[in-house]
Amino acid sequence: MKVKLKFLEFRKQLASGALVQSQPQLALMLSWTLNFVLGILLASVPLFERCGPFGLAVVAQAGGGLSGLMCAFGAALGYLTVFRFELGMQYVAAVILIFTAGYIFQDLKIYKRTFFMPGIAAFFSLLTGLLGWYTSDGGNMLLFPIFSETLLSFGCTYFYNEALSREEFTTEAAELRHGISLIILFASVLMALTRVHLFGSISIGRVFAVLLVQTIALRGGPLAGAATGIVLGIAMDVSSDGAAFYEMAYSFSALVSGVFHRRGRLTFLLSYILCGALSVICCAKFGVHLELLYENFIASVVLMVLPNNVLSRMGTLLRSSQLTSGETGLRKFTARRLRHMAGAFNDLFVTVDSTLSGTHNDEDISQVFDRASEQVCARCKKKSQCWNSNYIDTVSAFNDVSLLIRTSGLLHKADLPQHFLEQCHRADELVSAVNGELRGQMYRRQFYTRLSENRTAAYQQYLDLSQILDGVSDELENAYGPDMLAQRRLTRFLNGLDLDADTSVFRDRSGRLHILVESVKLKRLLREPGYLDRLSDAVGVRLCRPNGSDENVEGRITLMEAEPLTVSVGVASMKKTGEAVSGDRGTYFKTEQGMLCILLSDGMGSGENAAKESVAAVRILERFLRAGTEPALAMRMLNSVMLLKNDDDWGFATVDLLCIDLFSGDAAFYKYGAAPSYVRTGKQIRRIRSETLAAGLSSVSAAEPDIVKMHLRPGALALIASDGVIPETNDAWVRTLLTECANLDTKSLAREMLQTSLKQYGCSDDMTVLAVRVDKRE
Repeated sequence: MKVKLKFLEFRKQLASGALVQSQPQLALMLSWTLNFVLGILLASVPLFERCGPFGLAVVAQAGGGLSGLMCAFGAALGYLTVFRFELGMQYVAAVILIFTAGYIFQDLKIYKRTFFMPGIAAFFSLLTGLLGWYTSDGGNMLLFPIFSETLLSFGCTYFYNEALSREEFTTEAAELRHGISLIILFASVLMALTRVHLFGSISIGRVFAVLLVQTIALRGGPLAGAATGIVLGIAMDVSSDGAAFYEMAYSFSALVSGVFHRRGRLTFLLSYILCGALSVICCAKFGVHLELLYENFIASVVLMVLPNNVLSRMGTLLRSSQLTSGETGLRKFTARRLRHMAGAFNDLFVTVDSTLSGTHNDEDISQVFDRASEQVCARCKKKSQCWNSNYIDTVSAFNDVSLLIRTSGLLHKADLPQHFLEQCHRADELVSAVNGELRGQMYRRQFYTRLSENRTAAYQQYLDLSQILDGVSDELENAYGPDMLAQRRLTRFLNGLDLDADTSVFRDRSGRLHILVESVKLKRLLREPGYLDRLSDAVGVRLCRPNGSDENVEGRITLMEAEPLTVSVGVASMKKTGEAVSGDRGTYFKTEQGMLCILLSDGMGSGENAAKESVAAVRILERFLRAGTEPALAMRMLNSVMLLKNDDDWGFATVDLLCIDLFSGDAAFYKYGAAPSYVRTGKQIRRIRSETLAAGLSSVSAAEPDIVKMHLRPGALALIASDGVIPETNDAWVRTLLTECANLDTKSLAREMLQTSLKQYGCSDDMTVLAVRVDKRE
């Protein structure tokens, strides 16, 4: 068991490239051995009876280091073994020249250019070929093989370099190019093995060629299998000096049997063997190739016992997952509908807002006198005398006291002119009636003002909803969509576990990777130790599971790209002396967009009523923020809701919101009447104050919260506290605390701040402290 575990660990390190760091000497020995073997094998493949471009190509790919030297030794040995002495020495000379050029230029920038070493291989292949032709008596018939060898040397160097590259692939096209290059490299190696026979006619190289075609057709489908069959078939035909029989047989068998690649191995292999037999029968008049039947049978037996992880690695080399236009079109169609809906709500707001632009006309003081005179003068015997004969004097008396009424808001009997008092026998009743009408006018004015504010707050919801729909529309239109490279890697990994699953891999507007895997066999994956790390290695992105995503959903798992930053939050709180409940409420959570939100709300006063306001504020904000609403818009909606909510029962709550982007470190404070907050970055301490009123007090026209944006680097600290902790006038002790206690964990820092404030000011109000530290995820 220990030997097996060590072998598995060794294979994992070899595949991931970690062997270079863990066992550098062993990795170096393996590199030398691999290059030496490749040099021998590829140099021993003759084309056109006298051309050997593959050995030159692999030497050019190996470069000018020690691995290149071992490859050059192997290639020289192969050429001298297979070719006659004169031709073998010609190729040895080309090998030496190519290696020397690689050694000389390996430290220059031009060496890293894609086509530099392929050009070197082609140049020296052409040079030595022309010199050999010039000194020989082969005639002009040798020129065609020479130029063919030059082109093959150039192309094979390029593809061998792609096949043996250890660079990370950033696009699907790069990974597909790597797969094609591996097929070409395998075809070249198998051409060398075609001369190794069992029982006189069964070729080892062709058995492996059939096995590779079957594997790719089984895992990659009929088109990938047929393409591999063409490449390997041509290689086998060339190395066997025959007609295009193997090309036809391999591609035809893979194309037909690939249709059944989801029906199980047995059905697939039976169809492949039958197609091979049909190929032999159809081409019998050109020669009976019974060896193909034996080779197909041997390869089929090997394929039946191969483990799934081997099949998955080889079988998806040429599988190309292409994005269909249907999914993109559906997203854009839905985005357009949402944008039209947003426009409709915006038009609705403009329409109803225009009806509120006019003000209620109840400011004319003359109406006060008219209503008062109707109540008092209508029953007076001198009505005709005052309002008919002396109309001008009566109106003038009222006009004289209008300015005093507007200033003081009340009418006193002494304010009336003396001549008016001498004529009016009901002056006391008139003064009382005027004051009653003034109070009524004031109440009506307050009512209409409050009604207008409530209507504006209600209709503002249409505009807020319009902006939310616009944001969702932008998310749909500007999302990156499916990540086909990551999905292809994930599919390959799941196939290696023999796990048939439906997968969805996409990136949102911010570029964050999201993965959804659904399968009835998902428990098998979840039981694997360290499955999350293995999935992360498979897709090339560090993954995490969102909190509360789908723990209770059978057969489904949701994963997201893990953020490079992490935040620790410490909380300390204390209720006001004599109160059973604290009026402060705080929380923190992470959204699906990778945004950490820290919330603190302080309700009006203390006790249960204050707690009611703060709980409502935190709950509303959390819902909107989790749904992806922009923080400033969510704060404005909270203010509108509290304005409407407090129509009969007046109340408000301060709100402190800190949002941190865990991918970039960009952060912003959003405040409604909240106490100052403090941020320490390096040795600098910054104070963030609030100028706005609390939520529920600001009118809709002045509902924008205070917004302060900044960038938080790893190691940054932030302190958020209610107004019972930090007075506006004295904060020197806070700055000292941030300087001297910066190395404490966040929980201890919050507790220390609370205890320090308690010693200085006592507990005359609810006290809550949130300490926040940003760190780099390990």
